[in-house]
Amino acid sequence: MKNYAIIFFISLLATACDKKIDEISPLIKIDKDGELSSVAGIVEATVGNYSLLRDNSTPSYDEPLVNLSESRGNNVTLRIFGPAEKTTDGFFYQNSNSPTLGFSNDFYRGSYQLIVSINTTLEGIADFEKANLASSSEADRNNVLYAKGENHFLRALAYFNLIRLYGKPYYQNAANSSGVALKKTSDTKEIPAPSTVKEVYDYITEELKIAAQLMKTPVVKTNSFASKEAAWALLSRVYLYMGGSMINPDATYNQAAVTYADSALTQNNGKLALLQGNDYKNLFADDQDGSIGRAKFASNKEIIFAFDNMTGNTRIGILYNYDPLYGMGGIFMPSSDLKQLLVAQDIRSSFFRVNAATGLTETTKLLVLLNQLITRAPNIFLRTGELYLNRAEAYAKMKNYTMARADLSTIHTRAGLPESDITSIADQDLLAAILKERRMELAFEGHAGYDYFRNGLPMIRKAADNNGKALIIQPDDPKVVLTIPNF
Repeated sequence: MKNYAIIFFISLLATACDKKIDEISPLIKIDKDGELSSVAGIVEATVGNYSLLRDNSTPSYDEPLVNLSESRGNNVTLRIFGPAEKTTDGFFYQNSNSPTLGFSNDFYRGSYQLIVSINTTLEGIADFEKANLASSSEADRNNVLYAKGENHFLRALAYFNLIRLYGKPYYQNAANSSGVALKKTSDTKEIPAPSTVKEVYDYITEELKIAAQLMKTPVVKTNSFASKEAAWALLSRVYLYMGGSMINPDATYNQAAVTYADSALTQNNGKLALLQGNDYKNLFADDQDGSIGRAKFASNKEIIFAFDNMTGNTRIGILYNYDPLYGMGGIFMPSSDLKQLLVAQDIRSSFFRVNAATGLTETTKLLVLLNQLITRAPNIFLRTGELYLNRAEAYAKMKNYTMARADLSTIHTRAGLPESDITSIADQDLLAAILKERRMELAFEGHAGYDYFRNGLPMIRKAADNNGKALIIQPDDPKVVLTIPNF
């Protein structure tokens, strides 16, 4: 996707006493009577909003999100242990508000930068609909409605990523737990107080349902853009997060997670499928010089929605890969605990390589191109493999063990492992087996710590992966929730 430079620099200031947004003032404001007064301008503004999912000149979204989502779990360890700093603040659960000592500041600012840009675009679309939609051609009407759906999807995605980090797990009294501010307008004078966790989740699900309906409009786009399938897939994940702990699941929300996973997997007109064999291997292959072409993912049926890094630069790969020319990167390595889970015949064991410069094992999921410090592999937000695991977990929580076992077996055998591994699991142990499979299948894709905490489980990092001392973070530990930054 092209970057049309419709990018906001948002100044977010919060008071120490009430953590409210104090000021949101864009440096360059989209002119609703200019850029957003035409169909082309609406489409371009929407594309510009996608660009905010990637860092722009400074860490603002993708690097902070990948770092905070994965380093707070037990799939990674540090290549070099030392005092907590910006890139390792999350790993040590320091939760620093300092812009130099952690990524929380950058991510919070970048999230509201994205949200305010979306709000401005949606307000412009609303004005266009009132003035011009009825007289527009069918093609133009379709493009406007689809763009509207894309913006609702992006806003839901932004709030979901915020509430995962700045709100308690849903089952922990969501109706009374403080979440994040629901900033719904571009008005700089509107200063919303934080909503509850439940209010934020309700808003997210409402946004995604609106998005899915609007994106049924007949507009054809690649998987580097949102779609009705992407909205359904994210709804499946959101409802899974709302589905309660292992010991006290919520059947209504788990059924919703199943329903929306079904919708994405079965009502996609052949766009989506679970890749098999070599096609699956190449999705995360060691493509250091670009010859395999794994970064060219537009026709890849496993990917539901991802950011296309072929159009620009991102540094997310240096979190996992060391570049000997620059002497940088490789901050995180796969944990010994994770590597021990993957047997030799597991296709997913091929998603690792030994860096010749360090002799250490790295993941190839966000592989850096040789001597460039940049990543061309797509940053995958949603893919079909997750949906099978979402559905399996939700089924298991509803005690529908037959269906849960079938979905778990689909992912397990796709990895080249025997079905007998799954058929031999007792019903009461099936949910734990599904969470183990999620860990292996979705490693380094930003699910690590969340999958423990939302299920009421402790995140346990073994001593071998934590500088000789085990780390246990309970799901109700205050460290699970990041403190809203003070700007």
